[in-house]
Amino acid sequence: MDPPLCANGCGFYGSMANRNLCSKCYSDYLKENVVNSSVKEEATIDKQPLADSNRPICTSHLASAIGVSLSSETETTQSSESVSSCVKNRCKSCNRKVGLMGFRCRCGGLFCGKHRYAEEHSCEADYKTKERNLLVKNNPVCKADKLQRI
Repeated sequence: MDPPLCANGCGFYGSMANRNLCSKCYSDYLKENVVNSSVKEEATIDKQPLADSNRPICTSHLASAIGVSLSSETETTQSSESVSSCVKNRCKSCNRKVGLMGFRCRCGGLFCGKHRYAEEHSCEADYKTKERNLLVKNNPVCKADKLQRI
């Protein structure tokens, strides 16, 4: 038994999960629904009475619903991303470029092969306390009253 043809008549086979549409027609259908739903949301936002104007409004949520981007927010995020990407490829101690071969430490820094050890870059992370707490957590103490005596 052959699968049904696409409901739009494009000649490809459709799927019951996709409303008897082929993959291309189904993706077009979904895009149209998203556009139509955003237009309906705009209409409902415009039709709301002014009595609700005393409630606080989240501008980023409304902007995303309407499809308008806030230029000031996008500019700040782009500038912060570019600054953080430049800083990530250098050793925190000697400022040498490390590229993909950088080593992350528990203190949060990125180091080259020479400074990757805690003793070399005077790490502030307390390894002893952290590991002791981990051992205590993973290995509970066995008490004599819990053990069965022979």
